[in-house]
Amino acid sequence: MDDITLNLIVIAVIGLLAGLIFLLVRQRQAQAEQALIQFAAENGLKYEKMRTPLASGFRLDGPGWSLESVSRSSGQPTGETGSSNIRLDTLWRTDLPGSVLLIGERMSNAALGGFGEMLMRQFLQMALGSEADGLLEVQAGSAEFRQKYVVFTKTPESFRPGPALESALLNWRGQKPLIRRTTDGLDIEIRGARLEKPEELLQLIHLGKILQTVVRDL
Repeated sequence: MDDITLNLIVIAVIGLLAGLIFLLVRQRQAQAEQALIQFAAENGLKYEKMRTPLASGFRLDGPGWSLESVSRSSGQPTGETGSSNIRLDTLWRTDLPGSVLLIGERMSNAALGGFGEMLMRQFLQMALGSEADGLLEVQAGSAEFRQKYVVFTKTPESFRPGPALESALLNWRGQKPLIRRTTDGLDIEIRGARLEKPEELLQLIHLGKILQTVVRDL
């Protein structure tokens, strides 16, 4: 067998494998989408597929709230591989504006001293913009809750997480949520993750319903 024939065989095999992988990926995507459509139908939700040149995902609309799970590309290559810079994000939102509140995963910065405080302020500024001014940390809830989550608000005396919210957050599986309540509304962001499994979506929707009750009195 000469080199030309061997090269043609190798090219044919690679092409066949690439085609098979493409078909398997498309089949898996179709199955995942069908599962989402069925999940929406079973729970009385509206499902909408989202696709643009630089983003893909889906949106669910429930009674008074929406949930978007999206993959976004900056369109710019990163590193030496030429791959796109992809950002995954899931956002649950409802139109419930009011007093500013932020709940997020507590990061250990005790050893950083004043630098740790500066990093926290930068984080608040990035998450809330100008509404971060005047926020105070709340020492509320159980010791376990305070160890795992940090809470900021401008009216610390009026906020109590309550057992339902504590349980939902302490038993949370996966990437920890970032909860924001501002004058624009209430949202829960899962950064770096695109939720699409029914159990993941139900967990997020359940947390949203609890938060709607908790923040109404703030």
